[in-house]
Amino acid sequence: MPTSGRHPDETVAGGATETQDLQLYFVRHGESVANAVDRAGESRPEDWDRLSERGWQQARALGRRLEGLGLELIVASNMRRAQETAQGIAEVLDLPIQTDPDLHEIRQSDAFYASSPAFGETATLHWMPTADPDFAQPGAESFNQIVGRVKRVQGRLAHEAEERRILAVSHYGFLHFFLGYTMFGEDFAPAHVLPIYQSGHANTGITIFERRTRRVMDGIDLPGWILTTWNDQAHL
Repeated sequence: MPTSGRHPDETVAGGATETQDLQLYFVRHGESVANAVDRAGESRPEDWDRLSERGWQQARALGRRLEGLGLELIVASNMRRAQETAQGIAEVLDLPIQTDPDLHEIRQSDAFYASSPAFGETATLHWMPTADPDFAQPGAESFNQIVGRVKRVQGRLAHEAEERRILAVSHYGFLHFFLGYTMFGEDFAPAHVLPIYQSGHANTGITIFERRTRRVMDGIDLPGWILTTWNDQAHL
């Protein structure tokens, strides 16, 4: 499955004509200690950002799943769970790892982290959908700040993917914002956050976005970013 370079037009189901420009592979990090204790309703320990033993197993299994795709570079969030996931994949695929801080998870409010394990109504999903796009609770990011990160990541990775085949290791929230911006473009708004989050995403699930220079459907050219695979977890 090619991930970079230009391709000739091809006709696909429904009579659409598409020209694939590039692909970006995204994965969510493996299970973290925070994921495990949150599900158990327990308080987060000081080392909550590291991978659990299950998370390390998932990362290595993901590496084996990705063999043969010709990936050349892993770009990971600066958060420990993403870095360790990248390391687990790299153990299998023998790939270099770069860090992009803009891939980090959505910053929750100070009140959210202080309330573990009973987060109540402190989470982004509670206050953001009806808030002004520039508003943020203390310690958190606003909707527009997160979308700004998505745009920067999209631009940087697309540029890099013109030369090398990229795998990006990121997080649940960031992946959903990337999806929202891909689907709605500049019309993406706080009101879309709850419906977008309902799509879910498993630890080490695989998601693929493509940029099309030409995508004619029913006589209308719809170029740009599209989603082709969401939360593929056949390796789990």
